[in-house]
Amino acid sequence: MTGAFRVWAAALIAALAITRAEAADLTPTPEPAPPPPPLFYLHVGALGVFPQTNAQSTGGGFFNYLPVPAGALGTIPPNAQGGISNVAIRPVYTLGLEAGWFITPNIALEISAGVPPIAHLKATGLTLAPQLGTNLLGSTRIGPAMFLLRYQFTNFGPIQPYLGAGAVYMLNFGNISDGILTNLAVDQNFGFVVQAGADYMLTQNWGVFLDGKKIFYSTDVSGDLLNLGVPIRTHVQLDPWVASAGITFKY
Repeated sequence: MTGAFRVWAAALIAALAITRAEAADLTPTPEPAPPPPPLFYLHVGALGVFPQTNAQSTGGGFFNYLPVPAGALGTIPPNAQGGISNVAIRPVYTLGLEAGWFITPNIALEISAGVPPIAHLKATGLTLAPQLGTNLLGSTRIGPAMFLLRYQFTNFGPIQPYLGAGAVYMLNFGNISDGILTNLAVDQNFGFVVQAGADYMLTQNWGVFLDGKKIFYSTDVSGDLLNLGVPIRTHVQLDPWVASAGITFKY
């Protein structure tokens, strides 16, 4: 009887051990903690600026009418004494850079800039272009420095759209008198910018982005017509669209 009891006791102990092991295996494994939200981001990519110009004469200079002295440009037909109806700036392309710091998981402070391109200012409606040989007023190397407050949406998975707004200051890195205006000067000035775009994250830290901005900006452009001492001064409303695309990095 004692032997049989020992066998049953051993069997019971083994069964209890197996049951505990199986119960331990059924204990749910805790899920890993989500990664912390990023502290900063960086955008690097191609950038295009598309000015929407509108110009008007200011400051006692001449714009819509060019008082060219008689004989200064040879024989000028009477109907060629018109002037400039507007200023056109072709789109420019360069390398764009953006960096931001998240003050909350969704709100960031951003600075945006680019390698300053050369913009060529051309006169539209210039009736003296045949006599002058060009309608190029001059060129300037300018670049906007933008400071924005941005809100990033993070509830759409890898697609993370954002909206932003802020101020812009247009920096002038040098004027080039390569047209009909000598002593060309393009003033620096402040403006306003709004932004919309999206990041598409391929990994936790790397992805691609698409960004669009509208800048509301105006400035004064001045110079002298050739070497004739005729002042030209105009207020130019640029209001460019800025589009960029490239690589995003968050950490």
